[in-house]
Amino acid sequence: MSRPTQGFQDGSFVLVVDPKDRRLLLRLERGASVNTHRGLLLHDSIIGLVSGSTVMTNSGSSFVVYAPSFADVVLEMPRGAQIIYPKDIAAMLGELSLQPGLRILEAGFGSGALTMGMLSYGVKVVTVEKREDFASRGRKNVESFLPLELSANLTVVHGDVVEVELEGLFDRIALDLLDPWLVIPRLRSLLVDNGRVVIYVTNINQVQEAVRTLRSNAFIVDSVKEILERSWVVNGDVVRPEQKMVGHTGFIISAKTTQPRPTKRADDSGLPHDPSIDVTPL
Repeated sequence: MSRPTQGFQDGSFVLVVDPKDRRLLLRLERGASVNTHRGLLLHDSIIGLVSGSTVMTNSGSSFVVYAPSFADVVLEMPRGAQIIYPKDIAAMLGELSLQPGLRILEAGFGSGALTMGMLSYGVKVVTVEKREDFASRGRKNVESFLPLELSANLTVVHGDVVEVELEGLFDRIALDLLDPWLVIPRLRSLLVDNGRVVIYVTNINQVQEAVRTLRSNAFIVDSVKEILERSWVVNGDVVRPEQKMVGHTGFIISAKTTQPRPTKRADDSGLPHDPSIDVTPL
């Protein structure tokens, strides 16, 4: 991810850390301030500093300011929707197999966490979001964290992905929806040949319905997985796992197409060919 080289700018994210390693993520705004447990901290006192600098509150307490990591931003950024955890985003990005220049369709923008991860690969993302407040917040998060040359590759479409008009084909599709099976029948006509789909859901009933619908619409389901994360304490001769871990947060479904996209045939009155007629669900 990008790191400021000329100092923190108005509008960018900064991670503020106290001597006890307590952390606060700020989106800088000229003239703004934040009340901390150690006094009032002025945003203007941070703007222009470089990562690793020390800044003082009005009570004389010190903080160190850092350029936040992607994980810092995902976990602490302003949000309205439930976030996708960094561990899950990393797995989804791997399953999507992204390369610069690819065109991605995303449904379920939320706070923009997965979007930021995808855009960092130099891809173009069209994201469809029903709620205007989520769309506004997500776009602001993306623009605050990513440099302009990456955030400019984002197009936000307001509406329901089942209904909105979408131009052209997509190389990859990422869904973070409560009911992804409603849009799955449309996906094959939106994907290039050899396209990939990754779906994020939180409970096993959603997994069952999504996998059933993928297979009945000529997709091969490569995997269904959950990612568990456990940190370790390393302190001299003491090496042990943390007592707490990040357990289940969601399921990741990865699928790919099984045959060329449906085309119109002379014997079907112009209707697209239904691949489920010819392909037996696995």
